[in-house]
Amino acid sequence: MADLDYVAKFHDHLDRAQIMLAYDGVLSSEIVEAFISRLKQDIEAINVPKKERKRFFSIVVECIQNLSKHGNIAELKDTNFLVIVEKENETLKISTGNVVKAESEETIQQWINYVNTKNEEELKTLYKNGVTNNKLSERGEASLGLIDIARKSSKKLQYEFKKIDEKSSYFLFQTQVRVMS
Repeated sequence: MADLDYVAKFHDHLDRAQIMLAYDGVLSSEIVEAFISRLKQDIEAINVPKKERKRFFSIVVECIQNLSKHGNIAELKDTNFLVIVEKENETLKISTGNVVKAESEETIQQWINYVNTKNEEELKTLYKNGVTNNKLSERGEASLGLIDIARKSSKKLQYEFKKIDEKSSYFLFQTQVRVMS
Protein backbone atom coordinates (compact mmCIF):
# COMPACT_ATOMS: atom_id res chain seq x y z
CA MET A 1 0.00 0.00 0.00
CA ALA A 2 2.92 2.39 0.59
CA ASP A 3 3.42 2.59 -3.17
CA LEU A 4 0.16 4.50 -3.44
CA ASP A 5 1.24 7.30 -1.11
CA TYR A 6 1.80 9.52 -4.12
CA VAL A 7 -1.93 9.28 -4.94
CA ALA A 8 -2.87 10.57 -1.49
CA LYS A 9 -0.28 13.36 -1.73
CA PHE A 10 -1.55 14.31 -5.19
CA HIS A 11 -5.14 14.34 -3.92
CA ASP A 12 -4.16 16.56 -0.98
CA HIS A 13 -2.39 18.92 -3.38
CA LEU A 14 -5.44 19.12 -5.63
CA ASP A 15 -7.58 19.99 -2.61
CA ARG A 16 -5.32 22.96 -1.82
CA ALA A 17 -4.52 24.15 -5.34
CA GLN A 18 -6.67 25.14 -8.23
CA ILE A 19 -5.10 23.65 -11.38
CA MET A 20 -5.80 26.08 -14.19
CA LEU A 21 -3.75 24.36 -16.88
CA ALA A 22 -1.97 21.03 -17.03
CA TYR A 23 -0.37 19.90 -20.27
CA ASP A 24 2.14 17.20 -21.06
CA GLY A 25 2.76 16.87 -24.76
CA VAL A 26 4.29 18.31 -27.89
CA LEU A 27 4.23 22.11 -28.11
CA SER A 28 2.95 23.88 -31.19
CA SER A 29 1.93 27.47 -31.85
CA GLU A 30 -1.72 26.37 -31.88
CA ILE A 31 -1.40 24.76 -28.46
CA VAL A 32 0.37 27.80 -27.03
CA GLU A 33 -2.39 30.07 -28.41
CA ALA A 34 -4.99 27.80 -26.81
CA PHE A 35 -3.09 27.95 -23.46
CA ILE A 36 -3.00 31.72 -23.48
CA SER A 37 -6.64 32.04 -24.50
CA ARG A 38 -7.81 29.64 -21.80
CA LEU A 39 -5.60 31.23 -19.14
CA LYS A 40 -6.95 34.70 -19.98
CA GLN A 41 -10.48 33.46 -19.30
CA ASP A 42 -9.46 31.75 -16.06
CA ILE A 43 -7.47 34.74 -14.79
CA GLU A 44 -10.35 37.11 -15.51
CA ALA A 45 -12.74 34.75 -13.71
CA ILE A 46 -10.69 34.93 -10.49
CA ASN A 47 -10.40 38.74 -10.70
CA VAL A 48 -6.63 39.10 -10.84
CA PRO A 49 -5.74 42.82 -10.96
CA LYS A 50 -4.41 44.11 -14.27
CA LYS A 51 -0.82 44.68 -13.07
CA GLU A 52 -0.47 41.14 -11.70
CA ARG A 53 -2.24 39.71 -14.75
CA LYS A 54 0.27 41.42 -17.06
CA ARG A 55 3.19 40.17 -14.95
CA PHE A 56 1.77 36.64 -14.91
CA PHE A 57 1.28 36.46 -18.69
CA SER A 58 4.75 37.84 -19.32
CA ILE A 59 6.21 35.04 -17.20
CA VAL A 60 4.04 32.35 -18.82
CA VAL A 61 5.06 33.44 -22.31
CA GLU A 62 8.75 33.56 -21.32
CA CYS A 63 8.56 30.10 -19.71
CA ILE A 64 6.96 28.63 -22.82
CA GLN A 65 9.53 30.35 -25.05
CA ASN A 66 12.30 28.88 -22.88
CA LEU A 67 10.82 25.42 -23.37
CA SER A 68 10.79 25.76 -27.13
CA LYS A 69 14.24 27.40 -27.31
CA HIS A 70 16.15 25.32 -24.81
CA GLY A 71 14.54 21.90 -24.92
CA ASN A 72 16.21 19.18 -26.95
CA ILE A 73 13.71 19.65 -29.76
CA ALA A 74 16.20 19.04 -32.56
CA GLU A 75 17.54 15.89 -30.94
CA LEU A 76 14.25 14.31 -29.87
CA LYS A 77 11.26 13.91 -32.15
CA ASP A 78 7.89 14.44 -30.53
CA THR A 79 9.50 15.76 -27.34
CA ASN A 80 6.97 16.20 -24.57
CA PHE A 81 6.92 19.37 -22.56
CA LEU A 82 5.19 19.87 -19.25
CA VAL A 83 3.29 23.06 -18.44
CA ILE A 84 1.25 23.44 -15.25
CA VAL A 85 -0.41 26.62 -14.02
CA GLU A 86 -2.10 26.54 -10.67
CA LYS A 87 -3.58 28.96 -8.18
CA GLU A 88 -2.81 28.30 -4.56
CA ASN A 89 -4.13 30.85 -2.08
CA GLU A 90 -2.98 34.23 -3.43
CA THR A 91 -0.25 32.82 -5.67
CA LEU A 92 -0.17 31.68 -9.29
CA LYS A 93 2.49 29.03 -9.89
CA ILE A 94 3.95 28.31 -13.30
CA SER A 95 5.76 24.98 -13.60
CA THR A 96 7.47 23.62 -16.69
CA GLY A 97 9.44 20.53 -17.59
CA ASN A 98 11.55 19.54 -20.55
CA VAL A 99 14.45 17.33 -21.55
CA VAL A 100 17.89 18.96 -21.56
CA LYS A 101 21.31 17.63 -22.45
CA ALA A 102 23.19 16.38 -19.38
CA GLU A 103 26.11 18.61 -20.38
CA SER A 104 23.83 21.68 -20.03
CA GLU A 105 22.76 20.92 -16.45
CA GLU A 106 25.66 22.64 -14.73
CA THR A 107 25.33 25.81 -16.81
CA ILE A 108 21.57 26.03 -16.20
CA GLN A 109 22.06 25.35 -12.50
CA GLN A 110 24.78 28.00 -12.15
CA TRP A 111 22.74 30.58 -14.04
CA ILE A 112 19.58 30.05 -11.94
CA ASN A 113 21.60 30.05 -8.72
CA TYR A 114 23.32 33.27 -9.80
CA VAL A 115 20.02 34.96 -10.65
CA ASN A 116 18.53 33.78 -7.34
CA THR A 117 21.29 35.61 -5.41
CA LYS A 118 20.23 38.97 -6.85
CA ASN A 119 17.78 41.36 -5.25
CA GLU A 120 15.20 43.36 -7.21
CA GLU A 121 17.53 46.27 -7.96
CA GLU A 122 20.41 43.99 -8.98
CA LEU A 123 18.12 42.06 -11.32
CA LYS A 124 16.98 45.31 -12.90
CA THR A 125 20.61 46.37 -13.47
CA LEU A 126 21.56 42.92 -14.79
CA TYR A 127 18.66 43.05 -17.23
CA LYS A 128 19.50 46.58 -18.43
CA ASN A 129 23.17 45.64 -18.88
CA GLY A 130 22.18 42.59 -20.90
CA VAL A 131 19.96 44.67 -23.18
CA THR A 132 22.48 47.51 -23.51
CA ASN A 133 25.56 45.35 -24.03
CA ASN A 134 23.62 42.81 -26.09
CA LYS A 135 25.63 39.95 -24.60
CA LEU A 136 24.76 36.86 -26.56
CA SER A 137 24.81 33.23 -25.55
CA GLU A 138 26.19 30.38 -27.66
CA ARG A 139 22.81 30.15 -29.35
CA GLY A 140 22.93 33.84 -30.31
CA GLU A 141 20.27 34.82 -27.79
CA ALA A 142 20.46 37.60 -25.23
CA SER A 143 19.77 35.17 -22.29
CA LEU A 144 17.54 37.75 -20.67
CA GLY A 145 14.46 35.56 -20.26
CA LEU A 146 15.50 34.03 -16.96
CA ILE A 147 16.42 37.44 -15.54
CA ASP A 148 13.06 38.81 -16.67
CA ILE A 149 11.22 35.88 -15.06
CA ALA A 150 13.14 36.41 -11.81
CA ARG A 151 12.36 40.16 -11.85
CA LYS A 152 8.63 39.52 -12.14
CA SER A 153 8.39 36.55 -9.77
CA SER A 154 7.28 36.73 -6.16
CA LYS A 155 9.76 34.14 -4.92
CA LYS A 156 13.13 32.72 -5.91
CA LEU A 157 13.17 30.42 -8.93
CA GLN A 158 12.98 26.72 -8.14
CA TYR A 159 14.34 23.89 -10.24
CA GLU A 160 15.32 20.25 -10.22
CA PHE A 161 16.95 17.82 -12.63
CA LYS A 162 15.84 14.19 -12.93
CA LYS A 163 18.42 12.06 -14.71
CA ILE A 164 17.02 10.14 -17.69
CA ASP A 165 20.26 8.58 -18.92
CA GLU A 166 23.92 9.56 -19.39
CA LYS A 167 23.06 12.06 -22.14
CA SER A 168 19.93 13.76 -20.84
CA SER A 169 17.92 14.89 -17.85
CA TYR A 170 14.42 16.13 -17.28
CA PHE A 171 14.53 19.76 -16.13
CA LEU A 172 11.71 20.91 -13.85
CA PHE A 173 11.30 24.64 -13.28
CA GLN A 174 8.84 26.65 -11.19
CA THR A 175 8.17 30.29 -10.49
CA GLN A 176 5.38 32.12 -8.70
CA VAL A 177 3.46 35.37 -8.98
CA ARG A 178 1.58 36.74 -6.00
CA VAL A 179 -1.89 38.00 -6.91
CA MET A 180 -4.61 39.66 -4.92
CA SER A 181 -8.08 38.18 -5.36
